[in-house]
Amino acid sequence: MKNKIKILSQALSNKIAAGEVVNRPESVVKELIENSLDAGATEINLIIKDAGKALIQIIDNGTGMNEEDALMCFQRHSTSKINEFEDLERLITLGFRGEALASICSVAQIEMKTKTESEELGTLIRIDGNEVTEVSKTSCNKGTSISVKNLFFNTPARRNFLKSNHTEFKHIYETFIKIAVSKPEVSFRFQNNDEIIFDLKKNNLLNRLTDIFTEKFTDSLLPVSYEHNIIKLNGYISKPNFTKKAKQDQYLYLNNRMIYSRNLNFAVYSGYDDLIDKGDYPSFFLFIDILPSKVDVNVHPSKHEVKFEDESAVFGFIRKGVKEALRKADLIFDVKFEDVLNYENQEEKLIMSVSPPSNKEQKFSFKNNEPTREREYSKNYSSGANIHSILEASKLFTEKNEKLSTESDTEKNVIIHKTKSDEEKFNIWQYGLKYVLCQTETGLMIIDQHAAHERILYEKAILTLESQSSFSQQLLIPINIELTNIDYKITEELKNEFQNLGFNFRLLDNNLLELTGIPSDVRIGNESKIFQELIDQYKDYELKLNLEKRDNLAKSYACRSAIKTGDRLTVPEMTNLIDNLFACKMPYVCPHGRPTVIRITTDELDKRFSRT
Repeated sequence: MKNKIKILSQALSNKIAAGEVVNRPESVVKELIENSLDAGATEINLIIKDAGKALIQIIDNGTGMNEEDALMCFQRHSTSKINEFEDLERLITLGFRGEALASICSVAQIEMKTKTESEELGTLIRIDGNEVTEVSKTSCNKGTSISVKNLFFNTPARRNFLKSNHTEFKHIYETFIKIAVSKPEVSFRFQNNDEIIFDLKKNNLLNRLTDIFTEKFTDSLLPVSYEHNIIKLNGYISKPNFTKKAKQDQYLYLNNRMIYSRNLNFAVYSGYDDLIDKGDYPSFFLFIDILPSKVDVNVHPSKHEVKFEDESAVFGFIRKGVKEALRKADLIFDVKFEDVLNYENQEEKLIMSVSPPSNKEQKFSFKNNEPTREREYSKNYSSGANIHSILEASKLFTEKNEKLSTESDTEKNVIIHKTKSDEEKFNIWQYGLKYVLCQTETGLMIIDQHAAHERILYEKAILTLESQSSFSQQLLIPINIELTNIDYKITEELKNEFQNLGFNFRLLDNNLLELTGIPSDVRIGNESKIFQELIDQYKDYELKLNLEKRDNLAKSYACRSAIKTGDRLTVPEMTNLIDNLFACKMPYVCPHGRPTVIRITTDELDKRFSRT
């Protein structure tokens, strides 16, 4: 009987392993640039063709390799970063597993030129699907140039799973930005099909962000600097009134390595407390520096996932660092005791200080007795007489503000619109600035105002895009919008579709856009914000949902232009919303599949109140 267990050949095992490390051109770009940075490069040039499917070339001025090392680096588990197990606890390099080059050369055609400073001639190596076809001497500059051609040429099934050139380019673009942000002291150049996308010079972090995201964006950022014993937090976060509706421009680095962590991202979000609304997301570029022994980066071949020795402590540290940055910018409301409380027979003062209000803060006031910006309450906690005084003061305060509280709660939650007709008196009203409630013959109908308006705008946008005819309201004064490179290219690609929706604009030099007209459904005053949010939403849907271009644009437009939670509606507006909703082809769900309408019958209400 023959043995069933076999040892796989190195070529086959490399192809299998390549699936963990190399799943698209973006993976190759990431691994090769990280190798250049680990080699001490201060200048890195990235060249791609056909979104990396035909060519990915990285040229750096790092230390380079001699011929022996150049041949050895393509062997599986060959690395210069670690020698023994203990080195894993002292890792400061981006790479260390020794798998990337072996995986890449097994599914592509490789050409490498490399030279050390002490050598007169460099080394040329050509590899075709794991087979070395040439090793020779060549004239080249110090450093390494590596070209990856025809990715997945010998695994056609894998190549067929690649997305469109536009999608693959976007992945490379995002990865390039993440690396460029983490190393502002390194010069980067990015070229796509003979077009220069970025030419970034050595700089500090803030100027690097300006070069990538525009000056208007960096003006909305707040610096973060916080440290404690073995951990430091530095970088920038967006101001509360510059949040986005999608989780974009959120960059978290651990020891200069890009990581993904929902838990730590939520720590940043929670640091804002009530300064941002639910559904809004801040932008951030945060760098965590911690002792390598306190974290394990050897979790996954991509090295994006990490495990902390005490993640809850890191969570609290990040949250506190964000709160401290907001406090320094006078954006946090503080209630604090002047001294540490104790219960001895002495007086303590509770001081309430109010920071200057921002766009999202509420101004505190009381009827008949509006407080000054600093109000002191003296209390003695030791005697029963003072406890009685506190209770009396509390009762007096409650009586004085009971009417205000009732009015405030009513105004916040239920807005009842009374009309002249007694029949229409309570037929329609708004609850919580979120839902529209309407009495029907058989019961009660509850409508999500945002979801309903999304459905209306989506079907209207699809009809407009198909007919290629739209109405645009012209702006008296054109608005200039500064876009990033990728946003400018998306706008250029979708120019006809944008104009069919009703956006009239001219594309200017230096990534500028001059907006001259907007669709009739876009509210005046939010033109530039909605246009930018529309592009951001389009990018988000493209990466996550892989929608057809026109469908993506229609859904993005509907999502960003629709009535928002918190918008106050009049009776005519609510009536018009209901009429337009039930004129739609699919009125009962929004474009994303969420319900727009819930009906509660009178019979169901009777059952709930045991009236049957």
